[in-house]
Amino acid sequence: MLILIGMMSHAQISMTLQVPPVGVLVKNQLWNMMLVNTASRSLPVRINLVLLDQKTNQPVLTGTTLTIMIDKGAKQIQAKDLGPIQYSYSGAAVLGDHDPNGLLPIGSYQACYTVDQGADRPVVENCIQLVVDPMSPPLLNTPADEARIYTTNPQFTWLPPTPAGIFSDLSYSLVLVEVLPGQGKADAVEQNIPIYSGGLIRNLYLNYASSFAGLDTGRLYAWRIVAMNNGLPAAMSEIWTFKVTTPPKSSLSVDYSTYLELRRGLDASLATAGKSLNIAYDNAAADSLVHYTITGIQDAGNPVVQQGSLSLRRGRNWLTIPLNKGAYSQNKLYLFQFTNGRNESWNIKFTPASK
Repeated sequence: MLILIGMMSHAQISMTLQVPPVGVLVKNQLWNMMLVNTASRSLPVRINLVLLDQKTNQPVLTGTTLTIMIDKGAKQIQAKDLGPIQYSYSGAAVLGDHDPNGLLPIGSYQACYTVDQGADRPVVENCIQLVVDPMSPPLLNTPADEARIYTTNPQFTWLPPTPAGIFSDLSYSLVLVEVLPGQGKADAVEQNIPIYSGGLIRNLYLNYASSFAGLDTGRLYAWRIVAMNNGLPAAMSEIWTFKVTTPPKSSLSVDYSTYLELRRGLDASLATAGKSLNIAYDNAAADSLVHYTITGIQDAGNPVVQQGSLSLRRGRNWLTIPLNKGAYSQNKLYLFQFTNGRNESWNIKFTPASK
C-alpha cells in the first residue's frame, strides 16, 4: 500500500527547474521552478536542496523550505513563496556569506532537489549542473585614475557590472569627495562629506553640471560608483582620483596647419611626415587612453614598425608621435591606426619626408 501511495503521489506532482545554468550568484535564484499538481485537491509539499561541489562531490550547502500548499494545476515558485528557507553550510568556500539573500561561492556545482509530502517521503527528485562565475564590479573609465583635467565640469563614465542577468533593476550611485592633505582616498570616501552623492543613475555616465557643487583647481578629488539592485547596494567599483588643474600656457605659438586630420574607417588620407607624426583627432568617445600601431603596408605581412599609447582628453586633441629613427624607409607607405572605445578605427597613411 505504501508503494502504491508513493507511486500515486509521484504522479500527482512534477517539477520543472528554471534555474539559469550559468551566472547564478544569488541564493534566491536557486528556487526558481514550476510545480504541477495533477491531483484533484491541494497538496502540502516541502522542497529540499543539496548543492554539491563538482570537484569533491561534497555538499557545500543544503536548504529546506517550509511546507506550502500546491493547488491543482501549475504554480510558479520563487524563494519568496517558500521562506523562511533554512540553510546549513559546510566547507571553507561558503564561510564568508551566510546571508539567505547573499551570494553563492564561485565554482561548479550540481544542485539536487527533492519534493516531499511530509515524513521525508520524496515524491519528486531532479538535479541540474550550475556554474557560478565571479562577478565583476563596475569598472571606472573617465576621468582616468590620477588624471589631471582642465575642466570643473567633467564627464564621469564607467562600465556595468557583470553578469548583467543577476540584476533585476540596475542603477548606479556616484560618490565624489575631496581628499584632504595627508588623507588616503579610501579614508576620504568613508569619512568625508560628499561633494556629490547622486543615486538612481540609469546611464553609464554622469555629466557634472554647473549647478552641482563647484570643483576647485589644485584640489584632489576621489570618486566611486556603487551598483544598485532594486535600490540596494550590490557591488562597488575601485576608488579613483583626479585633480583639476589650469591648462598650461605655452610661450611658443603652435602651427596647427602641420597637424594631419585622422579619418575614420578605411578612408585614410595620405600625408608626409618628418621626424614626428602630428595628428588632430576629435575624441567624441571620451577615451582617456588609446593604443596605436604603425604598419608598413607595402611590405609582406604588413609588419608593425612602431606601437605605443596616447593619452587623450575629451574634445579636440593635437598629438605628436615621434617616429623611431631608422625604422622607416623613404618612398614607402605606412599606416597609423588605433581603435577607440566605440570600436571605430581611425587612421592615416603617410610617407617619410626626404632627409
